[in-house]
Amino acid sequence: MKTNCFITAIGAGTLLLAENAGAFILANNSEHDITGIYTAAPDSPDWGKNLIKGRHLGSKQSCSLAIEVASDKFDLLIETRTGKKQEFHEYPAGVRQITLKTGGESFFTVK
Repeated sequence: MKTNCFITAIGAGTLLLAENAGAFILANNSEHDITGIYTAAPDSPDWGKNLIKGRHLGSKQSCSLAIEVASDKFDLLIETRTGKKQEFHEYPAGVRQITLKTGGESFFTVK
């Protein structure tokens, strides 16, 4: 099931550089409900705002996210309904889909 949550992230804590802007699909193939999705540049200590604040991405659901990145890579922080947090590092800016799996693993596709 696909959840409609298209989010454009522009502002504080957001990654900025128009040439690398784009949307990607975040697929939750884990067994956890996601209540927080954050992005940051690889060297940034600030995760910025929750991109799905007030919503959740359930198990086996996906959504489209649009961010603008400041470098050729970005990091992702996922928070579950139970409060567990998992960081994923150095996704390429041109990523088209990120799939999260149970056990803290992920894989991605580019173009």
